[in-house]
Amino acid sequence: MATVRENLIAARALIDTPEKWRHGSELATTRRRTILSALDEVTSDQATFEALTAQSPRGGLVFFNKAPGTTHSDIMALFDRAIGAQGDPA
Repeated sequence: MATVRENLIAARALIDTPEKWRHGSELATTRRRTILSALDEVTSDQATFEALTAQSPRGGLVFFNKAPGTTHSDIMALFDRAIGAQGDPA
């Protein structure tokens, strides 16, 4: 079973370029992923979801992903903070 850190790294990799990330205001018919769809593709582990949510600066993941001012760089920074909060791998 993957760790929270491993799950976060895997989900981040699914949206690691702007071309792979879907801003919440875009149509869902694109092949790009939101934060939640990337997480869902990697795991159903609640601890992973909570670790990312804990680092979200604006009222939760869905709101943050679709907020008008949110950029791909903001999304990557969110994942980086959450991964960093997990500490170094053993």
